[in-house]
Amino acid sequence: LINYHQQGYLILREAFTPERIQTLLVAVHRLIDRALSGNPELRWIDRANRLPARTGHLLHPEKYDPAFANWLNDDLAPQIEALLSDYPVRHSLFGMLASGAGQPYCQKWHRDIGKPGAPDEAGFLKRYHGKFVQVNAPLLPGDRFLHIVPASHLRDSTPEEIQASEDGDQADMPGALVVELEPGDIVYYNANLWHRGWNPNGINRWTLHCAFWQAKYPVMKHEHGQREAFLTPDYLDQLPPMSRKYIQRYLDQYPEGEPKSLLELS
Repeated sequence: LINYHQQGYLILREAFTPERIQTLLVAVHRLIDRALSGNPELRWIDRANRLPARTGHLLHPEKYDPAFANWLNDDLAPQIEALLSDYPVRHSLFGMLASGAGQPYCQKWHRDIGKPGAPDEAGFLKRYHGKFVQVNAPLLPGDRFLHIVPASHLRDSTPEEIQASEDGDQADMPGALVVELEPGDIVYYNANLWHRGWNPNGINRWTLHCAFWQAKYPVMKHEHGQREAFLTPDYLDQLPPMSRKYIQRYLDQYPEGEPKSLLELS
């Protein structure tokens, strides 16, 4: 935990068994089979070769597979609880980053909800560190697609970092680190680190990508819109205990009316 708080990320090697990874891969293939039969609808990189594009909402009823909820319930939950200071946790996002077929995918450098260059930037970053966490867990080998700037999550952005973010997706960033993962590994990170997704050669990638917040925070704009699906009759009853708690707390914190961004809540 010390490394996570100081550096803004934590890599756990061989955190999950080969059997768990295989179960998750089979679940993705089941989802693809269903999508090819017409339900649910997925976006595709290459439909003929069974390559979906980035896919969100894997816990929603149409895309749900017990393997996803069991992974969250059995493996992720204890780690997430520790990272969020054993505070009650709620669901935010649960999907899969996907690329491949030689199609480049390149993001520019960014902070997810930070305020680069703002007078109160460092104070804002410190206020929300430890209140939320983001997760990448690859299902395919050779995951080298998350680039970060370690220990950039609690300080003001430098002029060089701001310039790199403005220079587009080909810009070099001082102090950047490539996060290297294999199936069974996981990285937990503060999404206000300077980071980017970087796959210029379009290498095949399936990486589970999730986010969680302390349950005291209301559901915000970037995670809004999931309530109707989660209220599908009998949906919650099929979830294992911790996964159900995370979804229920999301529902409990769902705002009436227009949701706010974290910047508007601050």
